[in-house]
Amino acid sequence: MGFLGKLLKVVAFLPALITGIEPIFGDKTGKTKQDTVIGLVGSILGMAESVSAKDIVDNDKFQEGLRQAIDGIVKMMNASIWAKK
Repeated sequence: MGFLGKLLKVVAFLPALITGIEPIFGDKTGKTKQDTVIGLVGSILGMAESVSAKDIVDNDKFQEGLRQAIDGIVKMMNASIWAKK
């Protein structure tokens, strides 16, 4: 599977990662939770290898985009029935 395929699978699992982190780090800041998700995604994608293989050519922008995706998913989840539990 190429890098794009791996990336799409990770994006599909972001809601599960976010909901898994929430009970563990519930009293921590949003940044701490986000950093944890970023670390997990980095491990799953093998970001170090992806950077060296030039699949990711700008790691800072990649992480910024990932943070924006996480923020967007959290906003959607908080605006849905999920937040009413």
